[in-house]
Amino acid sequence: MRIRINLKKREKSDKQLVKVDEVLPKDSLLIDKNPFGALFVRDGSLLLIPFKEHEVWGSLAPIFFSSKVEEAWIFSDKAIITVSGIGRMQLYPKSADYKIEDLISRVIAQTGVNVSFRNPRGVTDYGDWRIAIQLQSGGQLHMVATRIKRVPSLVDILPANVGVKLLLLILRPSTVLITGPPGSGKTTLLSSIVEALGQLFPWLHIAIVEKYRELNFQGGWLSHVVTEELADGVRYSMRYLRPDILVVGEIMAEDFWSLLEPSRAGIPTLTTFHAPTVEKAIKTLSDALQLHLKGASNILTYLDVLISTRKIITIEGVKRCVNAIYISDGQRLTPTYIEGQEVDQDTLEKALPETLYVGETKEVEETLQAYFRANAKLAGEPGKLAVSNLEA
Repeated sequence: MRIRINLKKREKSDKQLVKVDEVLPKDSLLIDKNPFGALFVRDGSLLLIPFKEHEVWGSLAPIFFSSKVEEAWIFSDKAIITVSGIGRMQLYPKSADYKIEDLISRVIAQTGVNVSFRNPRGVTDYGDWRIAIQLQSGGQLHMVATRIKRVPSLVDILPANVGVKLLLLILRPSTVLITGPPGSGKTTLLSSIVEALGQLFPWLHIAIVEKYRELNFQGGWLSHVVTEELADGVRYSMRYLRPDILVVGEIMAEDFWSLLEPSRAGIPTLTTFHAPTVEKAIKTLSDALQLHLKGASNILTYLDVLISTRKIITIEGVKRCVNAIYISDGQRLTPTYIEGQEVDQDTLEKALPETLYVGETKEVEETLQAYFRANAKLAGEPGKLAVSNLEA
C-alpha cells in the first residue's frame, strides 16, 4: 500500500492566510522574516505568523525559507526546530495548521521519492533541504529535514599544517575511517577532504559508492554508484570504474569487510561510521569483521588513519569539531592531533614515505601548503565545524 498522493490542484497555491503588519505579540523575540511569514520566540516556544502558503511546504513555509533554521523534525502531533544561535525548540501547536500526511504527500509528488509500506523509508532533496521520510508500523509518518549547506573548505575545519599532513597521509595511500556520533560532522569533513583532493588533483578519478545519494561534490573527476549493497558497489567500482580514490558513504559494521579489497589494492579509501568513541568503533568493527572472516582479526591491520569527530549540544545550538586524528601501525593507534593540538609529530613524519600516490612527498607537500595559504583568507576559526554544517 502506498501513501496517498493528492495531486488535486490548489485553488490558490499562494493563498493569503493572515495579514500581518510589523507588529508582534508582546514579550516575543523576532527570529526571522521572509516572504512566507515570520518566526518568533515566546515563552520558550517557536511561533509562526504565516503570510502565505507554499505549494509544498504549505503553512510551514516560513520555517523552510528561513536562513536561521537548520533542522526540522515534523511529526503528526508536534514539530521540533533547530534555530541557529538559539537551539532546538518545539513549534507552538496552534502556530501552524498542517497535516503530516498532506505535507509528505506533496513532497512525494514534487520529488518522486518512493515511500510505501514495502519501502517505508525514503531520502530526497528538495530546494535547500535533504528530507528523510519514514512510514512506521501502524501507518504513522514522520519527516526529518536537514538544511543542505555548501561544503566548507578544509581550511575552515582544520589548522593548515594539520590539514596538509592529513592529505599527505591519505595519499600514502591510506584507508581512512571518520567516526563519531550522528550529527558530529563526519560527512561534512569527508566532503571537504574529497573536494580538496578533487581541486588539487583533477586528473585523479574519484568513485563514490553510497546506499543513498548524500555526498555532492563540485569539481574533479567523479563517478557515482548508488546501491543498497555497498559491497556490490565497491566491487563494481573496482572492476569497471577503476578509480584512483574510492569514497564509500556511511557504512554499517557489517559493511566494513567490503573495504578490504581496495585497501589491499593500495587505493586511497575513505568512509564514515557512527560510533560515540574511537574505542567503541574499533570494538564494533572488529567483532563484525571477525564474524565475517570466521576467525580472529585485528581491525587495525586494515585501517591506516582514524579521525574522531565530536558533537556538543548546548542551548545556543550544536557545535561540531574534529576531536582527534590517529595513525595505525597495524597494532595500535597513535594520536597526531588531539583537541586542537598537534602531538607526536615524529611518528607522523616517519609514517610518510618519500614518494606518495601522486608524486614526491616534498613536492606534494609544497603544493598542499600553497593550497591552504590561498584559501586561508576565506577561512574562519580553524579546527571547528560551523553549527550550520551538514549533519553526518
